[in-house]
Amino acid sequence: MPFRIRIATPHDAEELLAIYAPFVTDTTVSFETEVPGIAEFRDRIEEHLRETTHLVLEDLDKGCIAGFAYNSSFREREAYRWASETSIYLDGPYQARGLGGVLLAALEGLMRAQGIRMSEACITSDNSASIAFHEHHGYRICGEHTTCGYKMGQWLSVTWMEKQLLPLDAVPEAPHPPAPEDVERIVREANEQLAGL
Repeated sequence: MPFRIRIATPHDAEELLAIYAPFVTDTTVSFETEVPGIAEFRDRIEEHLRETTHLVLEDLDKGCIAGFAYNSSFREREAYRWASETSIYLDGPYQARGLGGVLLAALEGLMRAQGIRMSEACITSDNSASIAFHEHHGYRICGEHTTCGYKMGQWLSVTWMEKQLLPLDAVPEAPHPPAPEDVERIVREANEQLAGL
């Protein structure tokens, strides 16, 4: 079954929201309690495209989007610029098939091209599958905020995981949008990996 990774566009908002919505309404994976509107979700995509990276994974046979991943600001203070938080969502039928790993690797490649040093992941602590997925891809647990959220009738903790993407230079270059040739190369390499699955 052929798949393709590409850069998201605002026109993808409706399909991406359809994938994301069940994580809001039916799970504790997302700490949002109400599904955002389509205009707000489109604005989020546009913000990621301006400042960081937003990828989609397409199922070419079915002509639909199977998942997406993006990185966003870790914290607002200036000194946090070299760390970025990642998010990755796959539609149910596409989970546990190796697709998420390729999508995450492409995202990390683009983060390196942005000059991001540390990749951060915030995961609901009882989401053992996501924690194991991140550990498999080189992330380490660096902390936990206990019972900091309440959703679906339960108190929830979050586990923070991180992965160093680039050397921690004494005077790092400021993060920047990835060069177009880097984007083309990283996406092409990801699609070559997908072809081998």
